[in-house]
Order: sequence, then C-alpha cells, then structure tokens
Amino acid sequence: MNLKAQQNLERLNLYGLVQGLSYVVRLDDFKTVQHLRASLAWVLRQPSGLAKPLHAELKQLFAISGVWVRNVGDRHDTKRQILQIIRRIVPRLKV
Repeated sequence: MNLKAQQNLERLNLYGLVQGLSYVVRLDDFKTVQHLRASLAWVLRQPSGLAKPLHAELKQLFAISGVWVRNVGDRHDTKRQILQIIRRIVPRLKV
C-alpha cells in the first residue's frame, strides 16, 4: 500500500472514531465513550501526518471527553463543548 493510500485509510478510521464518539456522547453511553477514548489515545500517541492544529483539537477532545466521563462540573455544558469540537474536526478529516 502506498503512503497516500495509507494516510487516507488512517484519516478515514479517525473520521469514523470521531463520528462514533459524537454519536455515543449524544446517547450518554459512558462505557462506549471510554472505549472510543482509549482508541483516540492510541491514535494521539502514534506518529502521524496530522496538522498540528488538528492534532491539538483531537487532544482537546480527548481531555474534555474525559471530564465528561468522570462527571466533573456541568455535564450538559461539557457535552456541548465535546459536540462543538467534533463539529470543527469532522470537516477537516473527510478524505
């Protein structure tokens, strides 16, 4: 597989991960959010060709979703922040 195809596949997987996170946050499915956060953590640890702003937003998404899972502060406001970040990230991940 050439490099461009591999990068497209990684972006597509990340796109599905972020979309899935959006869906399960709306459903208040804490267990699945934890699973998806673990996958996101793995992605963030891997060297990738993601632009720094996109990588920073993914890190922010990881951090805020952790706050939501741990039920710290205003859960409704945290959920709103998660969905806002996802709305900013998704268009930039489309292959």
